[in-house]
Amino acid sequence: MTAKDKLEDGVTETISRSSATGSRRFSLQVATCIFCFVLALLFYWGAVLRIDFKRTEFLDLNPYPDAVEYFAQANSILKEGSPTIQIGYDKLASRYPPGYPILTIPWLRFLPHNGILAPFRTNQTIGLLLLAGSFVFYFAIRRPLAGGLAALLVATQPAFVTFGRSSMSDLSGAAAVVLAFALVYLGLARRRRLLIYAAAIVLGLSLCIRPQLVFMAPLLVAMALFPANVSWTRWFIHCSLVLAVFAVAASPYFILNTLEFGHPLKTGYEFWVPELADKQAAFSFHNVPPQVSMMWSEITASWDQFRVANLFGTGTYVVPAFIVLSALGLAFVRVRRFEISAFLAGIVYIMATVTYQYIEGRLYIPVFFLCVPLAVLPADWALDQALKRRFSIWNVGVLALFLLSCIGYPSRSGFPPKGGRSQAWDAVNYANVNGKSLRYEAQKKFSRIFRDRPGIVLSDIEPPYLNALLPKPFVAAPVDGNHDYCYSRVWHYGKPEAVQLVENGLGRASPVYALLLPSDNVEQDVKRLPLIQGYSWKRTNGTDTAAVIVTLTKDASAPSLEPRF
Repeated sequence: MTAKDKLEDGVTETISRSSATGSRRFSLQVATCIFCFVLALLFYWGAVLRIDFKRTEFLDLNPYPDAVEYFAQANSILKEGSPTIQIGYDKLASRYPPGYPILTIPWLRFLPHNGILAPFRTNQTIGLLLLAGSFVFYFAIRRPLAGGLAALLVATQPAFVTFGRSSMSDLSGAAAVVLAFALVYLGLARRRRLLIYAAAIVLGLSLCIRPQLVFMAPLLVAMALFPANVSWTRWFIHCSLVLAVFAVAASPYFILNTLEFGHPLKTGYEFWVPELADKQAAFSFHNVPPQVSMMWSEITASWDQFRVANLFGTGTYVVPAFIVLSALGLAFVRVRRFEISAFLAGIVYIMATVTYQYIEGRLYIPVFFLCVPLAVLPADWALDQALKRRFSIWNVGVLALFLLSCIGYPSRSGFPPKGGRSQAWDAVNYANVNGKSLRYEAQKKFSRIFRDRPGIVLSDIEPPYLNALLPKPFVAAPVDGNHDYCYSRVWHYGKPEAVQLVENGLGRASPVYALLLPSDNVEQDVKRLPLIQGYSWKRTNGTDTAAVIVTLTKDASAPSLEPRF
């Protein structure tokens, strides 16, 4: 054998050995990523999917009036074709846009006997799609190990778990943002402008879910950075077209505002709570200190206030280890076209939110989700080094941060909050220990007794909630002027309106009921009911445990209907 033949054999053997090593390493990465994905699915099932909502307070549709109006709008769209809420016989505009209620309609349509579960099933489905989407996205860009890590990070983040089992729009809004960012990334990486146009459509439609997502629109600067050698004219046309597509996709939100409130920038808040809208500018630098204080308490796990996250979970949105891991990810970022557009959109959104008048941690949930790809960068590097059996203080430290992020330790849970908690442990153990829904049980009891005798129902339960759940012939309204819709300058309902509603019902020979929640002051609550001359309120026996039901009964004498106050 010649020296040349020996050299060729050596090179071939080296290439084969290298190829075999690379193949084994890739197989190990795929096995690890599948293992992480399975862990993510198991955790999601344990913390979100296995919840028996009938054993929780969730069916009360807290917080008021957000979740109630989402559910009422969905029912109204399905039955009447318009996103309204009903109080008495009045069909009124909601505070909130109809994007999320529209997403709940498939569940509402196909599970009519479990209609109250539609918002929860919708968020569970969106959460599952987010998990699967994270995994598939990284597989599509040939980074399988990162896909498994991303799925596990998403599944274990407290904000994801909390709103995955909620009846709120926060998860769907954040999912729309994540989808838009993924489309832009793929569009730039694969040089497909169509994907950036798709991202513009997703972002535009997302305004019907959460209007503040308009501040993510700078992401579309990616079209101006698109890697293609074209003429200035064609470049300008594409930049203009992507803005036009975004504007058209966003137009339903502004058209609906114009039709309902007379101006594209007016919302249901101006209709229902004008004093709040007039109190101060929606965006002001005066809001920065409290916003920063709230964010710092979240980052350092030192929050102590009750928040929406306490209604569906532990009260925590994000854990310190995840923030540190995301910050480390900045060192791994290569500044390219996508990174420029992504950071621009994120910075604009954060700056707008930090000056916003509402101090609420869940407004930052889209940013928390967008931090997952940052956190994946160092975790992917550290685990890859570990699979190659290369260990150092750096990759061991990063792996420790990743594990702490997944188990959510140390953190705070509950209210009053307790420190030193593990979010993963609390999430799994939270599922079925939260009591029953008083409002849902009350209306179910009432419906079971009087289903065949429809009429007017005065209640201290939110009328949009009752009108969405009770059989169609029933009409629910507040007992008096003490309700959540008493601040509007355009629409008013007080004690005189309650008396008029009752008189109209009696004039049509309709039964009149009062449905009250059990309390220590039931007698005082009954005294709030309107007094009609010739009629008296009589409590139904055996209903005081789940609900206090009172029926307006005609007296033996005096047929007059003159009201008394």
